Amino acid sequence: MAARVGAGATLTPPNRPIRVLQVMEATIGGTKRHLFDLATSLDPAAVAVEVACPAVRSEAHGDTSFAGDLHDAGVTVREIPMVRALNPWADATTIVRLARLIRKGGYDIVHTHSTKAGITGRLAARWDRVRTVHTPHGFYYLNFAGRTGRVMARGLERALGAMTHRVIALSDGEHREAAGLLGSSRVRLVPNGFEPFEPLSKPEARRRLGLSPDVPVVGTTSRFTAQKAPMDIVEAFRVIHTARPDTRLLWINGGELQTVVEQRLADLGLLHATLRPGFTPEARTLLPAMDVYLHLARWEGVPYAVMEAMWAGVPVVGAQAIGTSDLIADGDTGLLVDAGDGPAAGRAALRVLTEPALARTITQAAARGMRRRQDRHGMARATEAVYRELVQTN
Repeated sequence: MAARVGAGATLTPPNRPIRVLQVMEATIGGTKRHLFDLATSLDPAAVAVEVACPAVRSEAHGDTSFAGDLHDAGVTVREIPMVRALNPWADATTIVRLARLIRKGGYDIVHTHSTKAGITGRLAARWDRVRTVHTPHGFYYLNFAGRTGRVMARGLERALGAMTHRVIALSDGEHREAAGLLGSSRVRLVPNGFEPFEPLSKPEARRRLGLSPDVPVVGTTSRFTAQKAPMDIVEAFRVIHTARPDTRLLWINGGELQTVVEQRLADLGLLHATLRPGFTPEARTLLPAMDVYLHLARWEGVPYAVMEAMWAGVPVVGAQAIGTSDLIADGDTGLLVDAGDGPAAGRAALRVLTEPALARTITQAAARGMRRRQDRHGMARATEAVYRELVQTN
């Protein structure tokens, strides 16, 4: 296991705070949560933080609050238009605008998050030779099924890594991946912090959703996007519903593939057995409505959704993927299946539905694990230590 950066270390503030520009295009989901927690928890005496991001992500599908939330929390936001898809002209414009902001802002460090900001932000920082930190939130090249696409995307990440001073991995699995790609000397492990929350009771959550108190419910808060493997969830539910026709699928979120997924559910005769309330703020409080949580993403950093389900007392069936498998010990804190094997996930979920003792064992062990995780303030102190290490390096 990789050594973690010392979250408990006391940092001696420099003569002035380290000026850090956080850059992110993916202003939704877990990446949004991570950066919001980080930006609002960094010690202002040690780190002066600003965030460069678009006002609204191009494919937000309901989740549009990031820039406003940061502003309300007192964090300076620099609006930089960015697009999610590959677009050479738009990306070049983003790089130029970021480079001008970096030069004008006099930042000591540019810290990029996720794939698109990792490309544009690191290239922009290179113009003024500003030190860079990158948090992958899951390496994008792991999304490619074909060898050619994966090799090309991995080569791009390796090239960008050559101009990156530190990479912050959010899990042991991501640390191993980053170290294999770039060498271990520049990679640091800073796990996601987790903040406890108060979920609704199962009866109240189901009442609010209009679900019967007695029907079996499997569910997810995964976005309808390729990374989250929504068709694997459909295939899992097909197996579950065949064995237990009274089971319902609760899918709380939106995404660009929602219409396609709904059509597939309709084609299989399953749409009537699903409840899809769309993007729902504080969806985590509704998790107890589920008897099993499905998380079948093909690649991750560390999924907040899995941690939230564990905390809410919902047993999790997850795909064997970096990030997810760092949280789930198969048969102990959840059940794991091979990534891409939706039917196996369905069979695992049926085990949980039909074996109450297994469900209890899983939820109790998972809750214990969540109680041991560091909070967002520990995560922020550990990140400050990476910044301090970097600026003190000649």
